[in-house]
Amino acid sequence: MSTTELSLAGSQPGGLGRYNRQAADLHYVTSRVMVYLLAFTAVSVIGFPLFWMVICSFKTSTELYQFPPAFLPHDWTLTNYRDLFIQTNFPIYFVNSLVVAGGATLLSLIVGGLGAYSLSRFKFAGMRTVSMLTLLCYMLPEVLLVIPLYLFVVDLGMADTLISLIIANTAFTLPLTMWFMRSYFNAIPASLEESAMIDGCSRFQAMRKVTLPLALPGLVSVGVFSFNHAWNEFLFALVFTSSETKKVLSLGLATWIGQDNIYSWGMLLAGAVLVTIPVVLFYLLVQRRLVVGLSEGGVKGE
Repeated sequence: MSTTELSLAGSQPGGLGRYNRQAADLHYVTSRVMVYLLAFTAVSVIGFPLFWMVICSFKTSTELYQFPPAFLPHDWTLTNYRDLFIQTNFPIYFVNSLVVAGGATLLSLIVGGLGAYSLSRFKFAGMRTVSMLTLLCYMLPEVLLVIPLYLFVVDLGMADTLISLIIANTAFTLPLTMWFMRSYFNAIPASLEESAMIDGCSRFQAMRKVTLPLALPGLVSVGVFSFNHAWNEFLFALVFTSSETKKVLSLGLATWIGQDNIYSWGMLLAGAVLVTIPVVLFYLLVQRRLVVGLSEGGVKGE
């Protein structure tokens, strides 16, 4: 709008106010459209590889090698999924991964939760140093930990066992679990536990009945992190296990890939789809508590 039109609009009753409202509405609509476009672009970039993986898992071998590739399969087939369970040890890999991921997550929550609670509620000499060293341990990459842990596992006679993978994954995720849960426990007033103990509860009962229910979103957050890491972990599985019956999904799928060729693109894609499903379902089940836990545990406390 030109200066002359703006002056005429301002000379009319309510003209300038109506112009300001229209400009504000236009700005709001434009900003919302930009936000949705950015969100759609981000989701497309992230989600398209997953979509393509799912689509290709239903293609025949001929269509997988077709050029140019077809966007959708001409002949939808479940052959890749059938062959995956018949010709490979995928069921064994899947069960092993569930055992390792579930065991590592449970152990990390128990040990890390109790350790974080002690750092939050009890005062002792060197407490702050212990807290900082806990976070420092998490900064060490897996490649620096794998050899010392392997020697430890061999000395205990646990080589080529699922227990060794559970312990190794717990050792890697435990520092972050303790650090995160310490911040979350600090956000819960200790007076609530004191009131429960005045009413006759022991320290453990007060923690179990009062503190843990309030800290459940934080426990869910670190549980998701621990499960996701153990489910996708590869290096520990490669070093600690050697027999076919002890392989997990990440190692089992990787062994299908050779230097010159691949075992089967169709079965590999089908396996990748099935590997993704438990993680997606886990995230969907705990989504609400995960968001609450990340926001509150990352902001409150020290």
